[in-house]
Amino acid sequence: MKSEDASVIAITGSHGIMHGYLVLLPALLPLLQGDLGGIATFGLLVSLVNWFYGFGSLPVGFVADRMSRKMLVTVSMALLGAATIIVGLSPNFWVAALGFVVLGIGACLYHPPGYAHMSLLSDEMRGRYMGYMGMGGDLGMALSYLTTSILGAQFGWRVTFIIWGVAGLATAAFDHLFIQEIPIEADTAGKGVFSTIKRMFGVADRGTLLLTFVIVVISGMLWQGVSAYIMVYITDVKMVALVIAGGLSTLKYTVGAFAQILGGDISDRIGRRTILLAGFGLFTVSSIALTMAPSNLVVLAALVVVLGFAFFVTQGPMNALMGDMSRKDTVGVTYGVNFTLKYGIGFFTPAIAGYLAVNYSLDHVFYFFAALSAVAFLVSIFVRDRKRS
Repeated sequence: MKSEDASVIAITGSHGIMHGYLVLLPALLPLLQGDLGGIATFGLLVSLVNWFYGFGSLPVGFVADRMSRKMLVTVSMALLGAATIIVGLSPNFWVAALGFVVLGIGACLYHPPGYAHMSLLSDEMRGRYMGYMGMGGDLGMALSYLTTSILGAQFGWRVTFIIWGVAGLATAAFDHLFIQEIPIEADTAGKGVFSTIKRMFGVADRGTLLLTFVIVVISGMLWQGVSAYIMVYITDVKMVALVIAGGLSTLKYTVGAFAQILGGDISDRIGRRTILLAGFGLFTVSSIALTMAPSNLVVLAALVVVLGFAFFVTQGPMNALMGDMSRKDTVGVTYGVNFTLKYGIGFFTPAIAGYLAVNYSLDHVFYFFAALSAVAFLVSIFVRDRKRS
């Protein structure tokens, strides 16, 4: 196996493992409540993880341009593994909370070096590789819900956390052995934060880089908003049973996993902008169509598939475009800004959608999502496809 192929497999697999850790709490909530508290405690722990996961990406981005990205990804997996072992063995809430802090730190260490490393592996296949990354994350979450539920029911939540801990440590060892080391660019312009940001924006097409950040923000808002409300919309408005609604949501992410590869691969051939326009345009139309659709399972399933495909087909091209526009010596911090914007600003979308649902209707929530997607479509018109020299 070529070292580049081994790197792609290791980094993609690690992405899936990392996202799998983020759904451990939701998947095991029914079993955790008696030992670590109730719903309020659960919300506190999730918020704790998400705070480190989202806002930690920015400082990690700076580190990813100065230290071995292979080492950072490996440490990320090791910390995730150690964190879940701490939680599994925790004698009380405070030790468990410490474990979740370590979990959040481990999770935030992955995205900037992982995406920067994948971006630098190949200019020609950057879109396809970003699609692999997205597929790994989606499948990781889907498989985590399934395997964690089975393990939890069979062995209990503590053993399940410990099993995941061993998996994380094993993944760290695999990464150490198989990820190809890419030399760090010499930093000749100074190592300060402001000088790094200045270099990051000192690219030939600064306008497209800024537009891409805008698209990233909107994408993050759509991701968190639709994820939060798709289930309740299908059950309360379309009157579909909860189990079937869950199946439709799973279908959306399954289709999305393969849409990520397709979008990234095609964008390598015909350009990023074309796929962005097609994806956001289709998402806008299908969001409105969902509000007009009858409570027919076949129709709803078709629209959910289209929604999932339309959203996820944009992710590979969007992340590849970020790599296209970045300097090699600031690619880590560029992806750090990317994920801080995506998960930081996107964090507020469920609250806005909740206001619309309470004061207007759940249909207005999806009108809001359609409007956001339409803005992303308009912004994408002005994006210029341009390979980094």
